Amino acid sequence: MNGVQADAFSIFSTDDSEMDVSRLIGSALVKAVRRVKRARRWHLVDPLSKAFIRAYLIMKPTRVRSLQLIKTLVKTIKKLRDLISEARIPVKAGIREAWNLSSLASSWGHPSAENWRNDKVFILYQAITLKWLSKLLGRGILNEP
Repeated sequence: MNGVQADAFSIFSTDDSEMDVSRLIGSALVKAVRRVKRARRWHLVDPLSKAFIRAYLIMKPTRVRSLQLIKTLVKTIKKLRDLISEARIPVKAGIREAWNLSSLASSWGHPSAENWRNDKVFILYQAITLKWLSKLLGRGILNEP
């Protein structure tokens, strides 16, 4: 290997990336917990998640090697963020509706219907439409099925 290739591979060493990921996830978890507690919604967090968060914060791991642990931490952070963000409710409903419409249109043979699932403008349009319909009809259209 020449010197340039060796330098390129040393940038992506596993030790640095493992420590960066654990630091990044740890700081994101601490920030999410603080925001939930400041919003006075900590009582809405399920007991298992609370125990998991406490255990992780007490442990303070320097490296996270387990992919399963990383996935669980990311899911926990998403749960905490969903608790404090009321604006995510219509967006989640818009994503759900975009997927439903995309699968319906693709079953009819529409060639680019699969791309609607990742189209942010289409998802936002569905979210705004569902929010407007819920205000108009006065029903829980935005609620999870």
